[in-house]
Amino acid sequence: MIQKDKIEVELVPVKEDELEMLHKMQIESFMPLYEKYHDDGSPAIESIERIRRRAAVINRQYYFIVKDGVRVGVINIGHNDPNEKKVSFISPLFVLPKYQNQGLGYAAIQKAFEISPEVTTWKLETILQEKGNCHLYEKCGFKRVGDENIVNDKMTLIFYELHV
Repeated sequence: MIQKDKIEVELVPVKEDELEMLHKMQIESFMPLYEKYHDDGSPAIESIERIRRRAAVINRQYYFIVKDGVRVGVINIGHNDPNEKKVSFISPLFVLPKYQNQGLGYAAIQKAFEISPEVTTWKLETILQEKGNCHLYEKCGFKRVGDENIVNDKMTLIFYELHV
């Protein structure tokens, strides 16, 4: 079997003065989902202040997903507990619309695993109705866990974990 060329991305730490750019990218990436589901917790309507608070947490880091020198998305990894090193959350992860469905989310998750070898449990949540997202996480080895969280009549959040 011939394997496709592996997609290479870099994860470049986001600096404090780049959070406004990150915020604009997040709005662009999540607005189609917000327009579809109208959920009050959508990253599309998250304030820049909330992003700044998340960025300031000691054990969390935003990274630009960079492909061929272009910022194509963002991944945030870490934990809200500054002392927790074995459990890490991915939240949020997004790829700009014009770069979606090219394997960049998968490549970014693989790179997150690579740069965080101390993590033994990865966690995330996603929208049940977004089959592409579910497929991505399952392709990365995540398994569904826990209860479903019904947000509204159109949208349900589900939880995934990966134990390495």
